[in-house]
Amino acid sequence: MVTRRLVLLTMSTLSSQAKKEIKEVVLASPESLSRFLSFLLRHHPASYPLHFDKHGFVEWGELVRAVQIRFPEIAEREIINVIENSDKKRFELREGKARATYGHSFPVDLGLETVEPPSRLYHGTARDLAQSILREGLKPRGRQYVHLSPSIEEAMDVGKRRDPAPSIVVVDSRAAHAGGILFYSCGQLFLTTEIPPRFLSLWEK
Repeated sequence: MVTRRLVLLTMSTLSSQAKKEIKEVVLASPESLSRFLSFLLRHHPASYPLHFDKHGFVEWGELVRAVQIRFPEIAEREIINVIENSDKKRFELREGKARATYGHSFPVDLGLETVEPPSRLYHGTARDLAQSILREGLKPRGRQYVHLSPSIEEAMDVGKRRDPAPSIVVVDSRAAHAGGILFYSCGQLFLTTEIPPRFLSLWEK
C-alpha cells in the first residue's frame, strides 16, 4: 500500500496533467478505477513515470504504484478484479505485465490477426457527427483504430457516452472486407483503420 509520504515524494516526478488527476484523493469505485486505468494505459503514457513496451504492456508493479498514487487506499486485488472483470475486456494481465487491449491514442503494436467480419457492424456516435461520417467515412479520430460493435444494442451503449440519443452508423462490413478493408477481432469489438463512405449507411428505427 502506498503511504501519504510516498505520495508526496512521488509528486515531484509527475507531469502537470498527472498532478491535476491526483489533486483530490478519493476512494475508487470500480467505474472510476476503470476510467483511470484507461487514462494511464490508453491515452496518457507520459503523465506518470510508466515504461511501455512496443505492444503497450507496462510492468505490473509500476502500474499498481501509479494507481495507488491516485487512490492510496486501494488494494492490488481490487485492481486485478477490475482488469479481469471488465465487461468488454478492456485490459489484459499477462506474465507480470498489463495493457489496454484497444482504444489507444498512441501507436501500439497489438499483434492482432485479421478476421472475416460479420455481414454488418455498427458504430454509435453523436447525432451531430453522423452526417459528416457518412460524407467522409469512419476514421479513428485520434485513436489507433475505428471501433465497431457487432450489434445495434452495443453500438447504442457506446454512443450514449456522448449523446443520450445517439445515431447508429451501419457498416456493410462484408462488402468492405471484399473490397480490401482489413478487420481485426478484439474481445467483443471489431477494429479497422478506416471505412470509406460507400460502405456506410444510417440505421433507422
